[in-house]
Amino acid sequence: MMALGSRSILVEPSDYILRNVGDMAMLGVAIERLARLFPESRINVLTNDASALVRFAPAASPLLDDGRALWLRDNFLPGILANRLFRDLRRRAPHVIGPLWRYRYGNNEKMAAALDRFSWSVAHADLVVVAGMGGITDYFPGYAYGVLEVLGLAIHAGRRTVMVGQGMGPLQNADLRARAAAILPKLDLIALREQRAGRPLLKELGVDPARIMVTGDDAIEMAYVIRPKVLGVGIGVNARVSDYSGVDSQILDRIREAVRDASASLGAPLIPVPISHVPGEEDIRSIGKLMDSSDPELSLASGLKTPIEVIRQIQRCRLVVTGSYHAGVFALASGIPVVGLAKSSYYRDKFLGLADMFAVGCETVALDKPDCPTSLRDAIHRLYASAQTIRPCILSSAERQIAAGHACYHRIRELASPA
Repeated sequence: MMALGSRSILVEPSDYILRNVGDMAMLGVAIERLARLFPESRINVLTNDASALVRFAPAASPLLDDGRALWLRDNFLPGILANRLFRDLRRRAPHVIGPLWRYRYGNNEKMAAALDRFSWSVAHADLVVVAGMGGITDYFPGYAYGVLEVLGLAIHAGRRTVMVGQGMGPLQNADLRARAAAILPKLDLIALREQRAGRPLLKELGVDPARIMVTGDDAIEMAYVIRPKVLGVGIGVNARVSDYSGVDSQILDRIREAVRDASASLGAPLIPVPISHVPGEEDIRSIGKLMDSSDPELSLASGLKTPIEVIRQIQRCRLVVTGSYHAGVFALASGIPVVGLAKSSYYRDKFLGLADMFAVGCETVALDKPDCPTSLRDAIHRLYASAQTIRPCILSSAERQIAAGHACYHRIRELASPA
């Protein structure tokens, strides 16, 4: 635990286990920017894997998330009503939660230390930052509630609170929406990675427009600074099979037909671009169903575990066809056009928002439409042919978003600086 009087920042990431390179990139850029602007502050980052975090972001100080998990537990007593009462108590008098759990578990020293570490780190932080994510949404209600509860604790303690690189919604769940409306308007600043869906939603939730900035995705800068001088020739491919994407094996068959036809007609090799390595939704498995299973590119791509490795892979391409949002972000930031594959409302909002931020070079294909294979083939041919022509406009959009991101972090510096 830090000594009293020292300055600190607490970062809530979207990935505690560093198995999604998009989430890793957002977190890495956030930590780097915070470290540069707050050189006197310790940057505590919640994590499930302290050694992996330090290897990835040496400026970070790992804070194991076991205390956070304990603090968020609702099962103090049996029964739904008791759990609701406990949640209400946590929101109204959070300082009593630690003592209650210690009493419940007979003063378990390990549990008590974890709870104290977490609650102390929130209560004494000069700034609480929620790093880039698309987590405040119906598609991840448990995670969204957790983030909002941590922000509620910080607000209760009088801490400065900001969210950066945020994709908001869809948000129709009445209880979750009510909790968001109770917390988000109290934040000092919310930086959105897209404005098409996020800004109207925050307005509906009662957030003051003066507390909203639109910056684009924080990860844009990581890819832009190592952008290639010339375009590659490949077609990057990614597919996300998960509950929240709505993509299944039948849809993969339709995607495979279109990308293989386009690859053959354009003479462009397919380049696998895995983003998620989360068990159960590993992108390399779904990408493998789009390509020839004997293609050596698949085994090579399975070892790409860091953002920079994946960005370099994408930069071998002239076009990227992707079901993962961050494969699109990395490509566009490198000046490479993108075809986004969307079935769920979550991914429609992601890709349409990304297209809005870049103006050109990003098209979305709806996977639930009967003419999906034809639309996909047409989009691939169109963007592949125009890639060189539209590249300056794509890069110009990336530069504007990076500048907006830096302006946002300087505003955060002003908010969190001592009077």
